[in-house]
Amino acid sequence: MGRIGGMYYNRGDLGKARTVFEGLVAMDPASSDAHAALGALLTRTLENELALAHLNRAIELDDKQIAAYVNRAEVRLRQKQGEEAVADLKRAIELDPRQKNPAANRARAMVMGIHDALEAKGVM
Repeated sequence: MGRIGGMYYNRGDLGKARTVFEGLVAMDPASSDAHAALGALLTRTLENELALAHLNRAIELDDKQIAAYVNRAEVRLRQKQGEEAVADLKRAIELDPRQKNPAANRARAMVMGIHDALEAKGVM
């Protein structure tokens, strides 16, 4: 069922993807993957507080959930929580020392972007 939600998500059919991901969370509230998937969707739809709730739960259930850290960092950046966002990005990168995970590689790109922005402002 998660693959079907992922298919809808990747197609941009977020309504159907949300229905699937919410169903997965309801069926298995202890599934880190289900909370991470729903959190990712809610991050994309800018539902920050609800996204944080699901991303936090995903990380509580599995503290190696790389994508959840990266998505939570994105939400935290939107909420002007820079230190917390950087900590999440660092954790995601630490969990992927071989640089193979797409979410961790996204975290690396986000860190570079933050660095470049701070450098441009003369902070670095």
